[in-house]
Amino acid sequence: MKQLTKKQQKQIQYFIREKIERKHKQQMLHDSELPKFIEKRLPYVRRLARNLDQLLIVASFVSPPLKTGLIDRFLILTELEGIEPIICLNKHDLLRTKSEAKQAADMYRRIGYETIVTSALTSYGVSKLYERIKNKRSALAGHSGVGKSSLLNAMAPDLQIAVSEVSGATQKGKHTTSQVKIYKLSDQTEVIDMPGIKIIDFIDIHRTEARFYY
Repeated sequence: MKQLTKKQQKQIQYFIREKIERKHKQQMLHDSELPKFIEKRLPYVRRLARNLDQLLIVASFVSPPLKTGLIDRFLILTELEGIEPIICLNKHDLLRTKSEAKQAADMYRRIGYETIVTSALTSYGVSKLYERIKNKRSALAGHSGVGKSSLLNAMAPDLQIAVSEVSGATQKGKHTTSQVKIYKLSDQTEVIDMPGIKIIDFIDIHRTEARFYY
């Protein structure tokens, strides 16, 4: 077996040290007492992570347009927290060609992430989505306007959650959900609907490590 060079040994030591430091930082993020400047930048899902079975990452094909960058950041977050991710690509009914849906979904399926295509309007894929969250504690995360509340209504009509339109001028959603809300779809099925997220910060990943998550 080829012996490691001094440079390679230093790199390994560096990444081990970084991993240990990141564990300490991660522990800090879940403490009850957080510095205010950190609390403001910390996505809700990280505070809830230890009590979740899975994270449902909701995005829409159009209105608002698909933003793969935010999906990727959520996937990194699930890797950091050890949560199972499920990607939901919503508003299938607004696509001109259905091959667009398969192309987008396959991009994530090929790298091992479960991806479900849905339409809250036509109920396409909604039953499959419900089966995936049934008897689990899930959190819904994504941009405003992607249809999180509409999907919940489609899975459990009795909830009658208020929904709002996407702005025609900005193609961005309006914040219907302004705080964390918990819904029980059945005795064993709990869903946490979180406010639309604009940006995700990773205060416990060093820039030299970020490339390993992509």
